Amino acid sequence: MSKSPKRELIDESIGNILKLLSDIVQSPGDYVENEQILSALKSQGGLCALDLKLSIRNTQLRIIPISLNTLKKRLSDKQSDISFNHLDKLRMQALAAIRKFSNEPTTPKKRTRSALEDQIEELKASVTTLHSVNMVLVQALEVNRRDLITISETSNTGLRQKRINDAINRIIKILGLNPAPFDDTTILSMENHLQLVQNGKKNR
Repeated sequence: MSKSPKRELIDESIGNILKLLSDIVQSPGDYVENEQILSALKSQGGLCALDLKLSIRNTQLRIIPISLNTLKKRLSDKQSDISFNHLDKLRMQALAAIRKFSNEPTTPKKRTRSALEDQIEELKASVTTLHSVNMVLVQALEVNRRDLITISETSNTGLRQKRINDAINRIIKILGLNPAPFDDTTILSMENHLQLVQNGKKNR
């Protein structure tokens, strides 16, 4: 069954929210003065109420207001590439990234206790980023696990090949949610996907 235009718009908006959150974690300085986004990041409801048109990496994105229940329902769908829990953690990390950027000193670093404490905070921020990357990888593995089960249960050759291609594209899409430089999926081939071949010999 094909999606309704409204449902497609909602799913596209959810995907754009994820892109926005990932970009904020990567480049918080671009959003530090955006009061609309900063306010939206403070709560789950605020994020759901976000009504925004923006450009990320020269791509125009549209985010529309949706209810919190609708967001949770769409992300609980088995076909969803990401969970609500992951999205909410990204929201909190994005907010923390902006706040940290706002509090960063503009003076050169010195080898004082205060400077060392600042360096510790920077290292903690790096760990937070790596945690975010790890969350995306875990999500990718879970989606991949579900896809493999579905593919293994598909007997029709044509349908199985389609599901293989869809699964690979889905993994690439999820990995693209990572903050830079971990979002670089150019090393993943978009052409040399697994191809089913006819085997005249029976399995022994």
